[in-house]
Amino acid sequence: MGKTILDKGSREYIKSLIPDNIPDWKKVWEEGYEIGKNLKIKHIPFEDKYGMKPVDYRMKLKEEGKICWKINTGLATVKDQVEALKAAEKFNEETGLDISLAHQLPQNLVGVPKEIRKGLPLALGFMLDEPEDWEAIASASTVAPVFGDNHIGWPNAVETTINSVQAGSQWTGLFGTYVQVAPGCPDEVWNMTENVKALGIVAAKYDDKVIANDQSDDSYGAYFNDLATSLAWAKMNYYIVHDLCKARYSYSFGNFTQNIMHKTALWLAAAKCFNKDDQPGIGFVYPDTISHWDHHIHANYGFQIPEVLFTILAEQHFKAGCAWLSVPITEKVAIPTVPEMLDMTGACQRAQETTYYWAPMINWEPLEKLRDQTIELGDKMFHYMLQGLEEAGVDITNPIEIMTVLKAIDPFVLEKLFHPSIVDEGNETIVPLMPAALWNATQNELANQISILKDTKYPALLKGHRAVVASADVHFAGAAVIAGVMNEFGADVVDGGNQLEAIDVLDLADENNITDVIVSLHNGQALPYAKLIVKLAAERNKKYRFFFGGVLQSFLNEDDAEPSDVTEEIRKLGIHTCTTVENLFEQLTK
Repeated sequence: MGKTILDKGSREYIKSLIPDNIPDWKKVWEEGYEIGKNLKIKHIPFEDKYGMKPVDYRMKLKEEGKICWKINTGLATVKDQVEALKAAEKFNEETGLDISLAHQLPQNLVGVPKEIRKGLPLALGFMLDEPEDWEAIASASTVAPVFGDNHIGWPNAVETTINSVQAGSQWTGLFGTYVQVAPGCPDEVWNMTENVKALGIVAAKYDDKVIANDQSDDSYGAYFNDLATSLAWAKMNYYIVHDLCKARYSYSFGNFTQNIMHKTALWLAAAKCFNKDDQPGIGFVYPDTISHWDHHIHANYGFQIPEVLFTILAEQHFKAGCAWLSVPITEKVAIPTVPEMLDMTGACQRAQETTYYWAPMINWEPLEKLRDQTIELGDKMFHYMLQGLEEAGVDITNPIEIMTVLKAIDPFVLEKLFHPSIVDEGNETIVPLMPAALWNATQNELANQISILKDTKYPALLKGHRAVVASADVHFAGAAVIAGVMNEFGADVVDGGNQLEAIDVLDLADENNITDVIVSLHNGQALPYAKLIVKLAAERNKKYRFFFGGVLQSFLNEDDAEPSDVTEEIRKLGIHTCTTVENLFEQLTK
């Protein structure tokens, strides 16, 4: 027998996370498989234009060493989505360029069962209610939809998988988002059970090349210190999807990665691990969004074009099967308009015309070495994770149990328990192969804010001050900086982490007898979240001080095409709104 991975304390910690009353996962999977066998997949206009299905077209491009071009669309209504896809088709016709896929970003509540949605805060995006909504988008134009966010991975996975598959989408979901907190769905065993059933549906459509797509940046990949750890996380999800549930899998990532060499090494490593003879292992690669400015936004072209140029060159050389999901220059400040989406993909695609200048000058050996090191680290860490879970008593043949336990583990703890630099080398802290950009950016901003504020009045005023800090969605960086600065200045901070629902934030405050509550929001749910937390506070007959910051945008009216700044509306509810860390501290210490 090999070495033991976990010490006694770590084994007991993970063992305590194993839930009771897990259903027979094979029966659940078989139920989904039976549903999937009976689904009829609609013919979509993409097939008329290209003479094949989207996955086969992706394989054709891969064999030719060409990028597949994809846009991101998350407008206000299904009608707007249809018009966006028609505009993309017209753009192709006018330019001769080739947007072939469009990632769909619907409302977060699409991922929540209908009977639970009432009263839950809405984020941005369109609502998908009936099968006809999926079909309208899929049949809108020759640009094929990919129904990604809030599909498989979320508790409503069965309904969304059925509807996306029937409509003709060959990719469904962002599978790894099963670790996100779905509003109104606290029963994690049930949540994972529904996802395993949905994987049964995908497995039944194996011959139709229906794929469960993953996205590490909307999952635990956002929290890791080492970018290479994301490959180990992907291999765990591949194990669940492919090895246990017999479904197809693809991997996506990229928006939290600034270093072009690191990003390319990771997607080449993932392609080697997950490519099949008849499907690409890469769902899509996202450009860096950390580096976006929220001012002088046209300068944002300046870093995406070099990044995509290098990606095009790497695809030409390695033929790894990349799809590039371009992000408009306005990403950081607002929901991009359709023209802005088309402008960026046009700029990215035209970069292809210059590659013959650059290709002869590139030495690929350092990249190949880093790719292989990433594969070695990812493979080691995946096996350490699997062995460690088994040591703790987790049934590693049961996907429901594995997923429920993984969701309950703090991602920072997960990485530290199993990273090879700790397991093999005995280091106290992780020594990353490729330092993760988001974590570094968060730590740099934390240090920057401490430096700016340490000689002001706030360290003395905050010492001993008690507050709850939480993020209302998957974005953790802003809340982490606030909590870190307050801790540095001696405050008593209860850090709720990310993805906290309004009721959970109040519960956390009450459990710790705290009345100052700081919430970071970024997903467009600011006003509904504000109204809900004020309503819940009134029902408790308790007086809190709420401080909201981040991106305070929401739809004000049902027929709005774009969200509005709702800062004033939130203030009218009696909530303090904050634009900077110093602005927060100024209001907090009054």
